[in-house]
Amino acid sequence: MQLNVAAVSALVRLTLTRPREAAARLIALGVPDDARWLGFVIVVVLSVLLGQASVLLMEDGEAMGGGLLFMAMFQTSVLLGMVVAVQGVGRALGGKGNFPDTLLLLAWLQFVMLVVQFVQIVALVVIPPMFGVITLLALAVFMWLLTNFVLVLHGFTSAMKVFVGIIFSFFGVVMVLAFLLTLLGFGPGGAV
Repeated sequence: MQLNVAAVSALVRLTLTRPREAAARLIALGVPDDARWLGFVIVVVLSVLLGQASVLLMEDGEAMGGGLLFMAMFQTSVLLGMVVAVQGVGRALGGKGNFPDTLLLLAWLQFVMLVVQFVQIVALVVIPPMFGVITLLALAVFMWLLTNFVLVLHGFTSAMKVFVGIIFSFFGVVMVLAFLLTLLGFGPGGAV
């Protein structure tokens, strides 16, 4: 695959219209591991920059300043956590996906969601009342793409079972994190 604007745009369109085919095509490319990690880093940087642009627009120009490093670490942790969770839970449930393919697919998914986020930012500037609707649609698109990517990655056959598995896994991770934060002394009243 040529790495140019036309090829990337075509793959984004394919991802949004036929995500299973896009996931299979990405895996079949045989992208080297170092390029997968580079893609991961690039989408984290783009996520932080686009997030900063959103904050500037929503808060009338008040930048996060020193928060950029924190946001980069947070984005890295969330995306890497997703990779580990999709890989680990999928394998535990009989999936056959491997870590490099999981990394590739979730980095690509994050890139596609950055395109959607860009549309959200444009909507915020041009037609602010539509921002909430586009945000809900973005969440639906994310869940649809993630479900189809996991289906292809692990060789599962039921999209509904994968979707339900994603929902339960999400709540399980949230509960474990809440428990760990409580053990560390963080709670609703702040740090103790």
